[in-house]
Amino acid sequence: MQVDRLIARLSLTAAPFALLLGATPAAAQDAAESVPSEPLPLFKAVCMGGGARLNRKTANEAAFSVLPDPARRALGKVVPTIDAEAQKAGIADAVMMPNRMFQIAGGQLYLIVPSAVATPAAPLADSCMVLWQSAGDDDYLAARKIVMPKEDSVPMYLRPDSKPNGFVFATSAEGQTRLTLATYGGWIALRSSAAAPPADPQ
Repeated sequence: MQVDRLIARLSLTAAPFALLLGATPAAAQDAAESVPSEPLPLFKAVCMGGGARLNRKTANEAAFSVLPDPARRALGKVVPTIDAEAQKAGIADAVMMPNRMFQIAGGQLYLIVPSAVATPAAPLADSCMVLWQSAGDDDYLAARKIVMPKEDSVPMYLRPDSKPNGFVFATSAEGQTRLTLATYGGWIALRSSAAAPPADPQ
């Protein structure tokens, strides 16, 4: 039930996109101003806040096939819930992530919205994610603060590396929501999902 509520809340982000395709110029302008074009404000607005208005000036639907290999590997590494499994995790594919994906502002920034309840075959289906090509260490450190806002209270041996050399993983759960961060080859994936494990298909 909690997973269904999360999907319903996050899926609302996709509906305004369709509604605004034929919107008046004034409405489109309002929407353009409401969609963050930076990764972390976008994640906070959509994946944590539950909504954003999209239009073709700021977002275009994109196919999974456009993602380069490092981006797909970063997505594959947000699936596990512990670091040891994330290190061994493989590359994500379209079956694992049947979600709708939008390219933001024509750059290397993608918003991925939930499409269904997660299953073992499609563990990312219920996830809201932002994926982007990092501009440097500051991107990673700022993303880590979202996942671990109280990092000072986490024992040093449990904290992720301070620099994303190759691959880094961090995750935390609060209530019914899990936040996960993974980096690979200069790409950062930030995920919000239900804290419960994927359900077995009936």
